[in-house]
Amino acid sequence: MHLHSLELFGFKSFADKTTFDFHEGITAIVGPNGCGKSNVLDAVRWVLGEQSAKSLRGDEMADVIFNGTDTRKPVGFAEVSLTLSDCAADLAVDWHDVRVTRRVYRDGNSEYLLNKTPCRLRDIQNLFADTGVARAAYSMMEQGKIDMVLSSRPEDRRAVFEEAAGITKYKTQKREALRKLDATEANLLRIGDVIKEVKRQIGSLQRQAGKARRYQALHTDLRILDTQHSRKQLDSLEAELARCRAEIARLGESEETSRARIDMGDNELAERRAVLNKIDRQIADGRTELQRLQSEIGTHQNRIQFNRQHVEELTELIERSRKDIAAAEVKRAQHGKEIDQANALIERISQLLQAKEADLAKVTDLIAELRADGSVHEAKLEALRLSGSKNEKRIAELEDETSGLAIRRDATEENRRDLDDAISEARATRDKVQKELTSAHAATETGRKNLDLLKMKSQTSEETLRQQQQLLAGTEKSLAEIERALTEKESRLEILRQLNEEGEGLAQGSQAVLKGLDDPSRIQPALAGALVSSLDVDPEYVAAIEAALGRNLQAIVLKDAELAPEIITALKRKKLGQTALVLPSLSNSSPKAQAALAQNALAWASEKVKAPDSFAPLIVRLLHNVAIFRDLEAALSFKKHGNDFAAATLAGEFISADGIVFGGSRDALADSLLERRARMSVLSAEYADVCSRRDVLLRKRDEANAIVAKSTNDFQETRRQYESADREQSTWDNRILFLERELRESEQKIDELRSEQTTLTQQIQTADERIAELEEKLASERGALGEQQNQQKLHRAKTKR
Repeated sequence: MHLHSLELFGFKSFADKTTFDFHEGITAIVGPNGCGKSNVLDAVRWVLGEQSAKSLRGDEMADVIFNGTDTRKPVGFAEVSLTLSDCAADLAVDWHDVRVTRRVYRDGNSEYLLNKTPCRLRDIQNLFADTGVARAAYSMMEQGKIDMVLSSRPEDRRAVFEEAAGITKYKTQKREALRKLDATEANLLRIGDVIKEVKRQIGSLQRQAGKARRYQALHTDLRILDTQHSRKQLDSLEAELARCRAEIARLGESEETSRARIDMGDNELAERRAVLNKIDRQIADGRTELQRLQSEIGTHQNRIQFNRQHVEELTELIERSRKDIAAAEVKRAQHGKEIDQANALIERISQLLQAKEADLAKVTDLIAELRADGSVHEAKLEALRLSGSKNEKRIAELEDETSGLAIRRDATEENRRDLDDAISEARATRDKVQKELTSAHAATETGRKNLDLLKMKSQTSEETLRQQQQLLAGTEKSLAEIERALTEKESRLEILRQLNEEGEGLAQGSQAVLKGLDDPSRIQPALAGALVSSLDVDPEYVAAIEAALGRNLQAIVLKDAELAPEIITALKRKKLGQTALVLPSLSNSSPKAQAALAQNALAWASEKVKAPDSFAPLIVRLLHNVAIFRDLEAALSFKKHGNDFAAATLAGEFISADGIVFGGSRDALADSLLERRARMSVLSAEYADVCSRRDVLLRKRDEANAIVAKSTNDFQETRRQYESADREQSTWDNRILFLERELRESEQKIDELRSEQTTLTQQIQTADERIAELEEKLASERGALGEQQNQQKLHRAKTKR
């Protein structure tokens, strides 16, 4: 690795651009005190990353910028560039030459460049680690540094030897690794604190969850107790109703009024439920609108962030352009000064040529006078000798002038050839820049097209995502409504099941039997449940089947016939009322054959009841020859023909085979097990239908979630590609600006070199003309001198004569 050159501009006393070329061997810089020798070493230390202004003999970093003099203005920034050659092996890089540049501006901003590419100070420090080339390495020994090293402690001298041994880089890496480990330990401590806090919160949440579970259990118990309490209240009300049946005639009008008030209350309750459902839908719509507005807010916030980043990038580009313009202005001023110096030099050469031409004219006049006076040989012999000596002197001066002009011409010719090489090199650089500029324009055009496509794709993805989110919100809304309906039906089914299990709708005696009387552990296992709890009846025929079964609705199926006397005795002893017990062992007779159905009858009652196989024969016998008619008139018309069949109507009237008509109000039996069973069947079917609809909506929601997730990923990926393409497009735009600036500089440099080449060519032509003129004058002078010598010889001969 070899130090090739050092360029300074605006650094301390180097106001103009100054370049130090370091050739092979030892380079020494000498000069008087105060001429700026130490500034060269300060520049090397500064460009390698010196951060202490005091080490550079200043108070702040802006002090290294040329601050101006009485005749010169201060500059706006300082720049130092250090070039090293043969660096591939020593620095382990792919570059043969490494150029490190550092700039600092008066506003305090600074930047580092590595081979004209912006970089960090750490990149430069890592590059030169363990090479001996650094701001504090042993390769730079300023004044007093050797004495300080020799007189310092061994611990302080150790740094120099470690740098020479090549382990400083590893110690730096070790310190960095230890620093990261310390930071990681601190992070682990913070994570531990967070875990402790979370664990503490988990305990509180577990306690709250336990309270919630206990609340749910108590709430369930409360609901059961409330249902039982309501049942007891209903029993007392039924007893009160039974006591009040004697006063039905007297209270008929009051009953009708009460019924109207109840109907009005039901209507009002239905209206309030409708209003509540409407409010629920409005709340769901509001939540959907809120989600949509939040999504739009997020989208607009992302756009605002993107526009801010774009504005910052444009601001940075404008700032760099302004800096480049300032640098170009400085270069232009410097080139103007060089042109003025060249013009001054040309003016001095022109004045010198005019003076020489005047001297030559004088010599020519003198030779003419000498020739005129040559006829007087004897009288002016001495004058001829003096004139001859003057001519010889003049010839020598002309020869010297001719030799000097030839030397200067050769030097000018050499400079012109150097300019030819420089122009060729500049043209090659210009052609290279033009090619790069053309490729950059092509890449920019391709990038713009790609950017437009990505923008359209991003907009399409965003629109698709918004549509899918709206579809998902609609699905969520429908699913919430289905869940509410499902919960409502499940709750109603649960209540109906509980009422069936408790025998709600049966007589007091039947309910007491189902509860096990005095010994539930022995009686309940012997029961198969209420007879009607296992029957399935079409809801349209429930009233007719109940009328046909009559007291059999209260029947309890008993597995063990031996317990029947004990159950009847217990009911009598506790005065709990009557019950009906079905003993399968006593009902093994086969059913009778079914007669032909009457023409105006709807169906046989036994055909509208579905029962388990064990109860089917019993149900057929209980409903044998019971026909179902639409109304009482049709049933009476059937019985008038003397038929011995029983008849039941859809409204619940019953005509026995003996012709006894049973009918009237059915309020007391409005909540029978058979009707509840029918409602449970309907609710079960509706529940299954709602479940299937919920499953369909769940699948649609999952599909919509998957589509939304995919659309979100596509949108984010498209947006990332768009931002990446936009950054790449900005990079290409900056590259085009940089190449155009380099192209303009190359063109300007070529024009300057051509102008200088033209000037040198004119100087060479002028020198050639002057040399030719001087050679002619020299030949003339030499001829005149020969004639004078011949005349002198003749005069001498004549004189001797």
